[in-house]
Amino acid sequence: NLVVRQGLLHSDQELFNNGSQDSLVRQYSTNAAAFSSDFAAAMVKMGNISPLKGSKGEIRLNCRKVNN
Repeated sequence: NLVVRQGLLHSDQELFNNGSQDSLVRQYSTNAAAFSSDFAAAMVKMGNISPLKGSKGEIRLNCRKVNN
């Protein structure tokens, strides 16, 4: 539970850290239906992202830097 500082992952807990996302975290913590709806919409949106093809994209050998 992020609101009581018991996030499982550090990256999740950072969503509730006196920042701009705190109000959204509070909303989702009290409204599971809103979270589920928004999460489903985000998954559909991500599923519709087309990968770059040919010379427009690359598979990085090291995800931290652009290939040389």
